[in-house]
This record gives sequence, C-alpha cells and structure tokens, in this order.
Amino acid sequence: MIRFIEIINETNFNPRMERSATPRFRLGEVWVNEQHVVSVREAPGYQSLLREGLLPSGLEEAHAFTSIVVNEGSNTHTHVVVGSTQHIATRLSSKPTQLLKG
Repeated sequence: MIRFIEIINETNFNPRMERSATPRFRLGEVWVNEQHVVSVREAPGYQSLLREGLLPSGLEEAHAFTSIVVNEGSNTHTHVVVGSTQHIATRLSSKPTQLLKG
C-alpha cells in the first residue's frame, strides 16, 4: 500500500442552494493498494482552484494534482492526490515487471 496526500471536498451540496454553496476543501491522507488502481490521469481543475485560493493553505502554485481511480470489487472510488501524474505513476509501479516465457 502506498500513502498519498488527498484533496478532500467537504462542500455542502444543498440542491436548493447549489449555486451559493461555498467550496471547502481539506488535506487528508489515503492509502492506495497499487494492485487495484484502474487509471491515473491529470486533474487540471484543481490547479485553478489553487490559484483562486480555495484549496487549503500550505500548497504552492507549483503543485500538480492527479486523479487516481481505484476499483474495490463492485465499487469504484476516485481520489485526487497532490503530485504530478508521472510522479504518481512512478510510485504506483515501483516493482519492475517481467515478461515470462515471452
């Protein structure tokens, strides 16, 4: 399992007041089993949230954000973590693979 810093969206989405909801985010940690990762891709929308000052303090403009999709049986979860896509993918594939009888 690999530990990542996750951006957690705590915005209260009231259907009647959806447009006036104030976005709230916090940082947390998530442990991901690399064997259950389905996809890794860039999350560019969070870069604009960072520029607007909506993400928690302590993050710098240079930070990148990546979306990790994890399949857990019949459930699929998406985690937005701090780090570039290439950095996250490198951490997830730490074990070299070999082709057997190829």
